[in-house]
Amino acid sequence: MGLTVKQEKFANLYVELGNASEAYRQAYDCSKTKDEVVWVKASELLSSGNVSVRVEQLQKELKESSKIDREWILEQHLEIVNWYKELKELARKKDLTPSETKRIYMLKDLIKGSDYRGSLDSITKMLGFNAPEESNVKQTIEIVEKSRE
Repeated sequence: MGLTVKQEKFANLYVELGNASEAYRQAYDCSKTKDEVVWVKASELLSSGNVSVRVEQLQKELKESSKIDREWILEQHLEIVNWYKELKELARKKDLTPSETKRIYMLKDLIKGSDYRGSLDSITKMLGFNAPEESNVKQTIEIVEKSRE
């Protein structure tokens, strides 16, 4: 069974906006609808079989057309990390050439410490380094009763 015009509009808006409630508001007349009801209706619509399949199709098409994948994202984060490392190395040098000085200012405009930390965090998550470590802890509890005298 195909989607209605409004369901198709909702699916497209959801993929574009990333917000089910806002996609619902724009696809349907919600002028007299409470926010809580919009949220419920949007959630129900998003979880319905035909709409969720269509959203997945649209997301897949968008991913394929954008040429953005995990590898590309990882490369971008690594570039940020490398720029920051280069900036730190140049900042440690005593006698900078004029081109090195220009490079420092250019890198300072491109990269901030928060960008570096954010990229490291993203790389850590992408590669699964942030998974909790397992530890085996064994405890023995001894119950000692006091005698009442």
